Amino acid sequence: MSLRLVCLAGMSLLSCAAPVAAQDFYAGKSVSVLVGAGAGGSYDVYARTLANHMARYIPGQPQMIVKIAGGVGGGVATAVQMEHSVAKDGLTIGIVQQTNVTGQITEAEVKGRYDVTKWHWIGNMAPLRNMLGVWHTAPAQTLEAAKKTETIIGATGRNSPTYTVPAALNQLLGTKYKIVLGYNGTADLNLAMERGEIQGRGANWISVVISAPQYIENKTFNVLVVDGLTRDPTLPNVPTLLELAQGEKEKAAVRLISASGQFARAFFVPPGTPADRVAILRKAFDATMVDKAFLQESEKLKMEIEPTDGAVLDHIAREIINSPPEVVDLAKQLLGSN
Repeated sequence: MSLRLVCLAGMSLLSCAAPVAAQDFYAGKSVSVLVGAGAGGSYDVYARTLANHMARYIPGQPQMIVKIAGGVGGGVATAVQMEHSVAKDGLTIGIVQQTNVTGQITEAEVKGRYDVTKWHWIGNMAPLRNMLGVWHTAPAQTLEAAKKTETIIGATGRNSPTYTVPAALNQLLGTKYKIVLGYNGTADLNLAMERGEIQGRGANWISVVISAPQYIENKTFNVLVVDGLTRDPTLPNVPTLLELAQGEKEKAAVRLISASGQFARAFFVPPGTPADRVAILRKAFDATMVDKAFLQESEKLKMEIEPTDGAVLDHIAREIINSPPEVVDLAKQLLGSN
């Protein structure tokens, strides 16, 4: 059965009703949505749109407040905070950059700091394809040209798709992308690119569609590659990393890297959160994904909605973390991990 069919099947199985005590828990309280990315980017937009509607489906209708934690380092600090620092009471929901899932096994600096297989996944609003694009004045406008000419690419951190995509291209194709770390989200990267401080950036394609549509209208941003299991339907002529990979082992490693896209807009609560509250939040999330007002707002904001329920995400996370060692080792090599 395809992942899409599995996800749809999972969506049809709404959580069973929680005990009465849990149903009363959220009345008069606030739920924080902690975003491990920069303000103004697509993570921010998705989180705020969810918060605008999901509270109606939580018994007691608590207020939902979005808090931006920042995207430096790919949101690792937020992942660590969610696992170890926030109260395990179901009043804090997190969303971090999708590479935090694969980063647990590919990045030495992340290993042991959190465990995504122990998180309680609430649901994913949409899978995501990352990309690498360059500004119209960049010296290398094609991947072939980038093998000969250095191009400066901005990134938020090593555990972010803004880093992993150009790093993988350097290993797969021998491109000469010089990756500069430390930017705080896509809005920050956009400003740096417009000022000429950097010559391109990665992250998700939807971050351009939502937050910088003028790049598309004015043809000032050229997308070179997509990181996804399939091509983006809105970029039919742009190849995927998987298409560029050579050999079965290399393709398996790239599939591992690309699998993180299944957690692109995924929300979770920390280990130890009571099961009845997890059930309430999952049920509320699932109901929100088919809510007419939510879907109308999403369409207005050009947000893609293709939900996956929490139980399916639990399964995918375990599959990723339990990948064969030889595939993980090659994925590390492609990502330039230490």
